[in-house]
Amino acid sequence: MKREVEREVRLPAFDLRVGDLEFLWERMTELFDSSEKIQAYISLSFPSEKLTFDSFDELMKYGQLRGRVTKFTLRLSQKGRSISLATGGLFSDTPTLKVEADSDVWCAGAVESAMRVIRQNIVWFSWLIRVPFTLIFFFLAFAPSAKIWPFRAFPDIPLPILLSWFATTVLFGYFSLNKKKLFPPASITFTQEFGFIRRYGSELGLALGLIALLLAIYMWMVPYGG
Repeated sequence: MKREVEREVRLPAFDLRVGDLEFLWERMTELFDSSEKIQAYISLSFPSEKLTFDSFDELMKYGQLRGRVTKFTLRLSQKGRSISLATGGLFSDTPTLKVEADSDVWCAGAVESAMRVIRQNIVWFSWLIRVPFTLIFFFLAFAPSAKIWPFRAFPDIPLPILLSWFATTVLFGYFSLNKKKLFPPASITFTQEFGFIRRYGSELGLALGLIALLLAIYMWMVPYGG
């Protein structure tokens, strides 16, 4: 009889530095028998190229990795047992951890080994990944034509309300178009070579969004005389 057990876990948003990646790779490698050959690779996808390394040591010897990568796969396997961590595919942005083996115990241990490292590197904007920016943008964009409050409550829209609605709509449109850049679900940071705005783009974007939203709420709540 042959038994196959598979576990797949959706991961929270995280960012790994080089030291964290090395620690994660070591934890994953320790799951296998060191006396037997382990099939392994680290795949990194950039806009113009894809790099595949057979080990963490080979990756470090490459010496030309710069900035941050948001599309990658880590995989190790040996005799029917495997563990892989991959960023989202075509239809999903959520990174996943997948383990396969002939034992529930091994699968549970493999998941826990990897999750210990991931939990230590969860990014602050992890909760924002699930915010439907595109849906909110379209809701705001079509609010005037659908006569949604406050457009229904104010037949002659005061200028402050109109401006606050426009600013909020533009910001949510910006978040929708740049969600993966501002709030990457998973990333590996090799060097901090990008500038201040790119480094803190998610924080700045969220701050501007909150300011615009609070301003919009304030403008909507202020009574206007006829």
